[in-house]
Amino acid sequence: MLTIRKAELSDLRAVKAIDALLFGADSYPLFVLRQFYDITGDYLLVAETGGEVVGYMLSHLDHANTKGWLLSLGVLPAHRGKRIGEKLMAATLAQMEAKGVAVLYLTVHPNNVAGISIYTRLGFTVQEEVADYYLDQSPRLLMSRQVTL
Repeated sequence: MLTIRKAELSDLRAVKAIDALLFGADSYPLFVLRQFYDITGDYLLVAETGGEVVGYMLSHLDHANTKGWLLSLGVLPAHRGKRIGEKLMAATLAQMEAKGVAVLYLTVHPNNVAGISIYTRLGFTVQEEVADYYLDQSPRLLMSRQVTL
């Protein structure tokens, strides 16, 4: 059975392992994940099945709670195809909507077809393609979704 829940401090090593597997040299260092854990409050979620963390979602709100940013989403390859990423996103969207967030933003690599498919299904649209978003010559699509009116 899959459970989506707020991450606990003891989950950070598993989140780091997933992040490192999926993003390699671009993954967050463990100390950064610890800082995100401290500052994101309820917005670091994990997906757990059989006592194993198999995915995570990291997001954050601006100070006025009007804009949300979906910062990172990862699911272990062995658990893909089970809509775990979509369930993490749905839980995050519900949290953001409950806070009264008006719009959500995310960035995704233009070649990440699976991610773009999930985001589009959840109502995100491409706002622009930024050729050097992370200042490392890596392109990203900036996508957004209205949450509340």
